[in-house]
Amino acid sequence: MVLVGSPIPGRPDRARGKGLRFAFLTLLAVTVGACGAPQDRAAQAAAVVPATTAATAATAAPKGQARRPPPGILPKARRRPAPALRVTDLDGRTVTLEGLRGRPVVVSFFESWCPTCRAEQPGLSGVARQFSGQVGFVGVSNHDTEAADRAYQRRFDIPYPLANDRSGKTWAHWGVPYQPVTVLVDRQGRIAERFDGGTTHGTLLTALPYLVGE
Repeated sequence: MVLVGSPIPGRPDRARGKGLRFAFLTLLAVTVGACGAPQDRAAQAAAVVPATTAATAATAAPKGQARRPPPGILPKARRRPAPALRVTDLDGRTVTLEGLRGRPVVVSFFESWCPTCRAEQPGLSGVARQFSGQVGFVGVSNHDTEAADRAYQRRFDIPYPLANDRSGKTWAHWGVPYQPVTVLVDRQGRIAERFDGGTTHGTLLTALPYLVGE
């Protein structure tokens, strides 16, 4: 007679074996999990630290290390003094490089009827507003009229002074044969970069922070 619940002679109790194995595996998982959890948290913390450290190092690098100039920006040793600039803006005020000395300056040679000038002007206006107080801006036209320049200034919401120099002397001094030409002048009044034929908002956003931080 075989009693209920008694193991069958000569045959392993499979149900009981499975239960024991399941209990063992459960205990093992709990033990391993308890040991592994602190390591996982440490690994996560370690993964965060390098990113934070890298960001801090990137912020601190300009203070302790010499930064490389963006492409196109001349090294200081190769920069030449900018020509004299003295123009009267549309409001009758005199604008000179000396008056803007101590901060970088963007000199834009343009014409109100020039398609390329019109295409780049929204970018110039936006950058000028973004760097207000840090970078000086001035625009100089030649083959144009004051009325056309005023309309151009209103149309593109230009926040910096425009001058109409119909004598052509300023363009000649700066060696400007056509428009647009944009010249970046550093804090010491030296030409750091020149764009013949137009520039872009993105290019200026790369160059100006470097010149401001010199």
